[in-house]
Amino acid sequence: MKGLLAAAAILCALLAGSLFNAQYLSGLTGALSEDLSQAQRLVEEEENWARARELTRRAYQLWQDRHTYLHCTLRHADTDLILRSFRGVQEYLELEELDQYLSANADLVTQLQLLAELEQPTLVNVL
Repeated sequence: MKGLLAAAAILCALLAGSLFNAQYLSGLTGALSEDLSQAQRLVEEEENWARARELTRRAYQLWQDRHTYLHCTLRHADTDLILRSFRGVQEYLELEELDQYLSANADLVTQLQLLAELEQPTLVNVL
């Protein structure tokens, strides 16, 4: 009986950790996506490249600050892809290449949203 209770406790702890991670990742990617979307609006509407670079750097720094946690909880291929996308977006911002920047930024935002969706406890993800 003790073994069954221990197994149930471990299972509950794993479930709680998984749910916490999904919620945390959803909040993190939401904040990153909001900064990146705001940067894109600034470029499109006001051609404010300097502020867009600042917002993108802030989003990138937020991602980097959680680098260890993300590498422990996510697939490395996913985190590496997002890192490469951040660098591409930053490069297009520096060059002030509107079309390439808009495309790369939209792609990065989509990758972040998909990453959060992959961690959600939905029937599609469980099956």
